[in-house]
Amino acid sequence: MSNFARWGVTALVLGFAINHLILGLFWLPTYTQPLTPLLAFALYVFAVALTGLGNQTLRIPTWKALVSLVVAVLLPFLVLEALPLANSEPNGSYQTWFVAGSSTLMAIATARGHAIIGWIGLASLWIQVILWGGAPVITTSGLIGALLVVAASYAIGRGLTSIAIQTQAYLNQGIATSTRAAHLTSSRTERQRLLKNIMLTSLPLLERIESTKGKLSEIDRAEAELLAGRLSDEIKGRGLMSDGIRVATREARRRGVTVNFLDVGGLDNATAEQIEAIQLSIEQAISATNAGEINIRAPKNESYLVSVIATRPEADAPDIWLRLS
Repeated sequence: MSNFARWGVTALVLGFAINHLILGLFWLPTYTQPLTPLLAFALYVFAVALTGLGNQTLRIPTWKALVSLVVAVLLPFLVLEALPLANSEPNGSYQTWFVAGSSTLMAIATARGHAIIGWIGLASLWIQVILWGGAPVITTSGLIGALLVVAASYAIGRGLTSIAIQTQAYLNQGIATSTRAAHLTSSRTERQRLLKNIMLTSLPLLERIESTKGKLSEIDRAEAELLAGRLSDEIKGRGLMSDGIRVATREARRRGVTVNFLDVGGLDNATAEQIEAIQLSIEQAISATNAGEINIRAPKNESYLVSVIATRPEADAPDIWLRLS
């Protein structure tokens, strides 16, 4: 909700709440003494200001709702102390302004996340007024209207809470999407940088290949094979690669292990935490493989994100078979 809309709603609620106060003040001379009604007016203004102002979120703190409940319980007691039933208007009047005042406070508490407190305050209001004037005052004091106001605020509060939850869910989804996009962009940039560095560092070897017309020493041949493997890893491995995996792969190939990577988009929707955990598992699996072949795949649209399978021709079953997610 924008600041303009928030202030508009606040002004509307405060205007509605102060309306009861102003109309009630016109009936102040009809009370047997003004002290306790004036105290009720003051407490009402305090509670309205407390719950209606200074809160940026829909749900107000519990202590504010409890203060509002205490005031809502006190209002009938303070006003009825100075309003004998015989002095009240038989057809109802704003002598019983506190009914609308208490229900307004409880409606605010209910709409702003404290429905139980709101219903408790409403029940207390009904009990006190009926004990004062009996069943006939139910229709003349505004108790039915009080019930409708709290019930309506309960429905509004649930609706606003649902909207707030959905809005936050959409916001979280947007943040997660932006984070994944930033991670993918960063990964691409890093891979491009690595490929460029690999090409630069491999220039001496490439020059020797050219100068010797492909007649390399055993050391240069092994180095060329490692370089070709690394270039292939960066192109095919994409999100599977990390510095630890690169080192583990180089050492495994020196032990004679064949290491193959293929990422076809399986990690595109993974979180940074998932990718980090998966890369650590891959690194450990490669380091634990001493012979044969290890294949690391990140398939698309599978129940898992990455598969790691290490096999040896002489073995009846894979040495390693992992499904990582």
